[in-house]
Amino acid sequence: MKGHIAFCPHFHQPHFQLYKTREEAYNNSYLPWLKLLQKAVDLDSFYVNLHFSGPFLYWIRDQKKEYLSRFTRLLDSGKIGIIGGLADEPFIQLSSRVDDYLYQLKLYDRLLTETIGIDSSQWQGIHLVERECGESMLRELTRAAALIQAPAVYYLDVETFYRSHFSYPGSDSDYCRKHFGFNDPVSITTISHIPPEMLFYALRDEIGGQAFHVLPIHSQFRYQLLKRNSFAPGDSVKIKPAHYYFYIKDALEKAYELVRSYGRDMEPVLLIFEDAEKFGQWSKDPEGDGQWLMEFFELVDKDPDISFTGLKDYLAAQGYLDSYPVASSHSYTEWENWTACRGIRGVAFGDERLRRIVCRLRDAEHLQDKLDKAVLDTLGQHMGIEVAPELERMFKRALLESAERHELVSAILKDYYPPQMDEDYQLLNRVRNLLYQEDPKWASRHPVYGSSPYYDVQGLAYLEMVLKILTLGLESMHFSNHRDSAVRDWDFDGQDEVVLENEVQTLVLDNEGGCISYHHVLAPSLKGDHCRIREIVARDLNRVPAYNSVFRYSYPLIFSETDSSLTRMFYEEGGRREQCRNSLRCEVLLQNNNEFFALGDFDLASFQIADVVSEGPDRVAKMCCSKVVAIGNSKVTIDLEKSFKLQAGALEIKLQAWCRPVPDRHKLVLVPQIVSTAAPSDEVEFRPQAWLGLIAGKGEEGSECVIQDISRSSESGIEFHNHRTVVKRPEQIDYIFQIRSADSSCFSNRIMISLDSDNPLPYLYIQPAVRHYYKNYVFPEQSRQGYHSAGLMIRPVIGFRNGEANCSIAIGWEMDSSARTGDYEEVFWLVGEKGTDNR
Repeated sequence: MKGHIAFCPHFHQPHFQLYKTREEAYNNSYLPWLKLLQKAVDLDSFYVNLHFSGPFLYWIRDQKKEYLSRFTRLLDSGKIGIIGGLADEPFIQLSSRVDDYLYQLKLYDRLLTETIGIDSSQWQGIHLVERECGESMLRELTRAAALIQAPAVYYLDVETFYRSHFSYPGSDSDYCRKHFGFNDPVSITTISHIPPEMLFYALRDEIGGQAFHVLPIHSQFRYQLLKRNSFAPGDSVKIKPAHYYFYIKDALEKAYELVRSYGRDMEPVLLIFEDAEKFGQWSKDPEGDGQWLMEFFELVDKDPDISFTGLKDYLAAQGYLDSYPVASSHSYTEWENWTACRGIRGVAFGDERLRRIVCRLRDAEHLQDKLDKAVLDTLGQHMGIEVAPELERMFKRALLESAERHELVSAILKDYYPPQMDEDYQLLNRVRNLLYQEDPKWASRHPVYGSSPYYDVQGLAYLEMVLKILTLGLESMHFSNHRDSAVRDWDFDGQDEVVLENEVQTLVLDNEGGCISYHHVLAPSLKGDHCRIREIVARDLNRVPAYNSVFRYSYPLIFSETDSSLTRMFYEEGGRREQCRNSLRCEVLLQNNNEFFALGDFDLASFQIADVVSEGPDRVAKMCCSKVVAIGNSKVTIDLEKSFKLQAGALEIKLQAWCRPVPDRHKLVLVPQIVSTAAPSDEVEFRPQAWLGLIAGKGEEGSECVIQDISRSSESGIEFHNHRTVVKRPEQIDYIFQIRSADSSCFSNRIMISLDSDNPLPYLYIQPAVRHYYKNYVFPEQSRQGYHSAGLMIRPVIGFRNGEANCSIAIGWEMDSSARTGDYEEVFWLVGEKGTDNR
């Protein structure tokens, strides 16, 4: 028997990864990999298929040029094959554009050619993350691969993509048993299922006429690789290289014998896929891992019956066993559970925070779509061609469905429009693709890892800037119909939202809760300076540097996490609906001694969109809600109205509440939730800093200020403390949070929140925007949120007077602020320690 091993490590770091995390992985894993490969390539039968993700390569090119030089010299050995892939490691099936597949492949091809001199025709295969792999992915990526002469050879997980069971009466696949209670006598399938031993060969499949090949991944061998330590308490299994070698050879021999009994004489292959970081970084013992792997390589090298191989090389020598379909409409079980068992599509709208990212991406794609159509409308005119209207419409539809749509529009823009138009178009396409990157859509939502909006926030910062300049470009070209209605179902929940925009703000108002679900701002200094915006984005995106300071210019003030205290549970087993904290939810509470009781659930109630009007350059939206509630033995009507005004450099909110009839002997309070999900970050030292500065009003009235969950770092992790004091009634509260980036920049942004009300303000509560994320569903230490991760919520308690309560709130912002603690009468540290606000 002659068998083969296809060894396929995957090197990956996401865009916008933290400096400390990258450097640790570099020293523990990536440098030791070079040392290991330098030894391994001297073995006669050694061969490895490496995949470097696009984000990994951008980082290495930007920060570790010597690494690329050393690796390129290793390629001369002929023992290292390269697996191609997508430039941004994107969750590409979430995109609405079919041309993104080819765009991503070409971008990766260009990146790999520039960095290590390998083009697409030399790839051994194409890396797909199985979590994203469905039928549209396989079809469109295969079509795109043919256009750049790349081999459509993939590795896919056996447990996920090849069904190993038969359908029989009484089984899980017996739908008569499931729905009607009796066994279906004809449920036995006539579709053959190949035995597991046949999954050690290349298999052919086609979707939509696009043929591709798969080398199956066996998770058993993935998880046995480097199994030097236990995975969890109670796990006593440790695997030595000799064991691992024996398991592989035994599996290959069984596969070979089975296929021989079928009359075929083919040599089997066992594919080992694993994250490269498992070597060195996961164990924090690169030397021990290197010895383990080298011993395994040497065992294979000494065995004349087994050798390492490349994916494309194996296919060229052995061919494929048969055409057999992959089960491509679902993915990992835990991923399906995490997205309500909706498989790949579930991620798009099954998670509330991700829904807003995809919705904003849909806005970008909608704008790009309008530009594409407008440009294609002029194609015949530019080329001097006249065709019948129906033929023109058919031609246009065909171009819009083309894999080369982006390139075609770009070429037309270059030839017939001002040069700046194509540059802006390219920037939009680049940042839109970058924002689809996979890690925040998967790893940061998995129960092991908890939540991490950090990556998405940076992508959104670029996207918002590009949208502003492209909108201006459309207007300059007299594409006057590009603006959508301000009232529309923005988040696809079946109900209308209000979407307001100006040159420095994007605001989305959700009628459920009458709150702000998304608020993104640009630095006031960028207002009208589209050349400066273009310069900032082009500088960062043309080569995608590892580290940036984009938060000096662009930041989402409201991009809140799902809050476990808002979760609506339907049944004990876990049926639930997640809701985000958002901002400007309001509660009306009945005060009884020192306790408060909610009336009407206004924070979750449905508000009516009363009006959306323009007041000069400003946009104003009003929302209202009315509830009849019981207070004691009486019934009263409470009306709550919210007005949002989008101004040039601020957001103004007016809240008014009325209670009729006025209740006797009962105290009512109005409690708005002023939220900012802006949070400090320090990707170098992991010591974030944020504080509040209070500016008192002119009166002598005092307010009891309760600050909850002040974050302090300790040896055991984050500790939370509370503080209670009495302050003069504040006229303005400034929230200052520090950003420290690995590009050697350190700056603070400031959010200014002013409060004005004719009513008493006895209490002021300050707490993290979200305290628990998916409580009881993710690990407790990941679920727990603080100012360092969730941002800030301010809850002023405003007393009713004569049955009425009102409050005016103005929110402004300053990027790269010079504010210091000495500028304020009262200072409260939320994250970090007093006296550390050094610039």
